[in-house]
Amino acid sequence: MPQKQNQDKPSAFKHWINDDVVKRMADSIAKVEKKFKASEFAKVSKKLEPLELKARVKLISETLNQHLSDGFPQALDTLLKSLKHKQLKGFDLWPYTEFVQTYGLAHPQKSLEALYEMTQLFTSEFAVRPFLKQHMHEGLAYLLKCAHDSNVHVRRWSSEGSRPRLPWGERLDAFINDPTLTLPILEILKYDQELYVRKSVANHLNDIAKDNPNVVLNILKKWNKGCPKEHHEKILWITKQALRTLIKNGNTEALKLVGVSASAKVKLSQLKLSSATVRIGSTLAFEFKIQSTDTKKQKIIVDYIIHHQKSGGKTSPKVFKLKTVELKPKETLMIRKNHSLKPVTTRKYYPGQHCLEIQVNGKIYLKHDWILKK
Repeated sequence: MPQKQNQDKPSAFKHWINDDVVKRMADSIAKVEKKFKASEFAKVSKKLEPLELKARVKLISETLNQHLSDGFPQALDTLLKSLKHKQLKGFDLWPYTEFVQTYGLAHPQKSLEALYEMTQLFTSEFAVRPFLKQHMHEGLAYLLKCAHDSNVHVRRWSSEGSRPRLPWGERLDAFINDPTLTLPILEILKYDQELYVRKSVANHLNDIAKDNPNVVLNILKKWNKGCPKEHHEKILWITKQALRTLIKNGNTEALKLVGVSASAKVKLSQLKLSSATVRIGSTLAFEFKIQSTDTKKQKIIVDYIIHHQKSGGKTSPKVFKLKTVELKPKETLMIRKNHSLKPVTTRKYYPGQHCLEIQVNGKIYLKHDWILKK
């Protein structure tokens, strides 16, 4: 989850953990634990204002530990009972999952069972990762069982929680080094009836592809070859999503799997920018012409790359999806795009020279420098 937000922005994620959440949490726990001093616990609200999202979650978790009955097992039972009053939902529960991952590592089975209950109300994909690091075999066995669960959130959790490179989550180096560890989970979920689950499968495979591309290519070839007709569209969708990083990198085998040639027969020209100087917070508008030089239809994947200026003066490339299209023989297209340069939590913009590149089927055809100003 993003940790830094604009303090002056009322819609910032950090405000999702607020005084109202603390009050409802205190009330829910007090209803099931007579010794719990709700008014004392609620004083933590006064300390939240200067803190960002993750720090708020951590502080409330620590305060829960201070005010609940001695011993993790009993404290966890209290938290689970408090959920039955249904006063807490969604992000309200993040301090609960944080509590489990912080204080429950010595009780893996009980903790995993608690996260199973909690993930049905708020995702435990981040909280399960410390257990996969310290109790890998037990954690994987539990998630493998969850892949068969009737609850869609639990099934997704089994894949999402075990992703090697889950954004904003702890990196699981053991799974990067041995990508086969989580494949049994993905095998169970690949035909799941819910797109919500299959999207996690695809993202999981995309994670693996960043370090072990051949593993992903081989498993997708197997899935496509052995897929029953009724599941063909599901596997086709997973394949396209799972290979997106490899396709952006121009991987020949990945392109072939989605029916695209690595050597497109095209001619690109007339790359124009709305302005050679653009301000942070505005939009970079550009257009270019693409023409097929083939006498047959051909499928092409068009991406664009922005080389962002970094704080140290160097640039770093970021590939963005633009268009997937089937060109008719000798067909010409004019492609236009408006790219937002509004600051977001996942990217900070630095003034200076940037570069725009246009890529077709993994190959760079055009480039244009431009300046970003404050």
